[in-house]
Amino acid sequence: MPLLAPVKDWAWRLRFAFTSKQAFQCYVHTEGNSRGGHSWSNEDLEPSPPHMVNWRWYNFCLFWFGMGFGNWTLGSSIVGAGLTWWQATIVVWIAAFVSGSCMALNSRAAANYHVGYPVILRTSFGMYGHYWPVLTRGACAMLWVSVLNFQGGAFVSTMLRCIIGKRWDSLGSQFPPSVGTTLQRFLGFLIFWAIELPFCSLRPNRLRWLYTFKAWTLPPSVLGLLIYCLVQSHGQLAPDDALAGTSTRPRGAALAWLVIGSINSAMGNWSTFIANMPDFSRYATDPAAVMWTHVVFVPFPAALGGMIGIFGTSCLQKAWGVTLWNQWDVFDAILDRSWTGPTRFGVFLLAFCAALFNFGTILGANLLPFASDVTALFPAYFNLTRGMWFCCIVSLALMPWKLLASANGFLAFLEGYGIFMGPTAAIMITDYWLVRKGNIHITEAFTSKPGSRYMYFHGFNLYAIVAYVCGLMIPFVGFVGTFGVSVPRAATRCDQIGWYVSAFVAGTVYVALCRVRPVNNIDNSLSWEQLARTFADERTVSEEGTPEKKDAEMESEEASSKKEDVTVFCEPVV
Repeated sequence: MPLLAPVKDWAWRLRFAFTSKQAFQCYVHTEGNSRGGHSWSNEDLEPSPPHMVNWRWYNFCLFWFGMGFGNWTLGSSIVGAGLTWWQATIVVWIAAFVSGSCMALNSRAAANYHVGYPVILRTSFGMYGHYWPVLTRGACAMLWVSVLNFQGGAFVSTMLRCIIGKRWDSLGSQFPPSVGTTLQRFLGFLIFWAIELPFCSLRPNRLRWLYTFKAWTLPPSVLGLLIYCLVQSHGQLAPDDALAGTSTRPRGAALAWLVIGSINSAMGNWSTFIANMPDFSRYATDPAAVMWTHVVFVPFPAALGGMIGIFGTSCLQKAWGVTLWNQWDVFDAILDRSWTGPTRFGVFLLAFCAALFNFGTILGANLLPFASDVTALFPAYFNLTRGMWFCCIVSLALMPWKLLASANGFLAFLEGYGIFMGPTAAIMITDYWLVRKGNIHITEAFTSKPGSRYMYFHGFNLYAIVAYVCGLMIPFVGFVGTFGVSVPRAATRCDQIGWYVSAFVAGTVYVALCRVRPVNNIDNSLSWEQLARTFADERTVSEEGTPEKKDAEMESEEASSKKEDVTVFCEPVV
């Protein structure tokens, strides 16, 4: 089975790891780093080889088609904040359109040069300056892996309840309330986590089937849940006041700030993907495949998914008199009201599809980014697969039920850390599109020799650092206020539009600094993406090869396969 191939390869290499010192070094260190010294490169930092570049335009369409229909909670929670259903739909659409456009812009460099987020960062922040954006993204990714695994475990618990029946609700000894979770949720969390582990051995070029499967299963399940909700309420929707929990509707300036703040909050649903997409786009077969696909297939499925969540929540409020925002609460409520065989089977399928959505989100938005970041920090010891395994194992020890127990501070941090990512994305986008005009000397992104192109000032691009700080400092005071600290009202307003403010200011300051005093590592004589075209041509020539060369390689492989002695090679590791 293809899924087990990396595990078999790992077991084969482990068998010979202790035969000699050289074999052990080859096993512990990544490809090309057998000596264990500092290196800027390994097999996952270098440009992806041509055989791994297999994401076509329709793969990105299917990826976002499946992601968009998972926004059940997003749309309904915006209505709960005080907006009407049509206002919430507009909010979701605007946030998704801006996010999709930024993803397209930030994916272009990776699609051209086939490298991930950390390597693109080196060209704009410097060889040492890129460590901070890498650290901030990686730390939050690990926390989100833990939290989303726990949420996925809630869906697994619901599925087991449908299978086992009421005996699942009356298991033996229960955890005391001080633990912060139930025995059922904990078991569901462990099962979900265990299922996730083997997928840590798969790079994105081998995960296309998963996102295709998700795109074909999630939309029908969400539509089916909406139909059930409409039947329960006989097609009637609850008043907006009932969903918001108040009869006083915001007007004037209060309504305007609520809309703006809701757009910024909705951005949190996709802001990580703006920075993360280079880790997927590096596998794109054509740079055009990452442009229009994000602009079109991020906002429209997201708006539809948000509307379905709004209507479904409204119908259940009308029928049952309760407002249920989370899908796992909806599933449990359905079972409590109808404990029949068909209902249990239907809820099982719904919970499976919802868990599948969480599964795809964890892999694409959190595990892969963390692995990419830790690979950049420790390239001699980590590659993508090792990084994903490490993150998944450590996330188990974080005890997410404890993190969620302190929800006010913890969730405020996770929802507000967009102000750290907004400036990073803005600098990456403006650097590639406006400052460098699409030209990157990719080979020089793997060296820190004095005078090399991306060393800047002792490894730091001071323009990027100044721009980043300027973008961060404006909403930062308001961000601190979300932890209960008293801050001025103006600071709170800035935090309500934190991502937009931080990104706009950072991008503007960076371009202004580069215009006033241009950096000295840019060749203005180059046309738009001239180096990208040269890089693509060189890859095409090296991929084709000559018939004589191919025959020689085949003869060499046949001869080596006949050898009886075991020879240790530093081959790519997983």
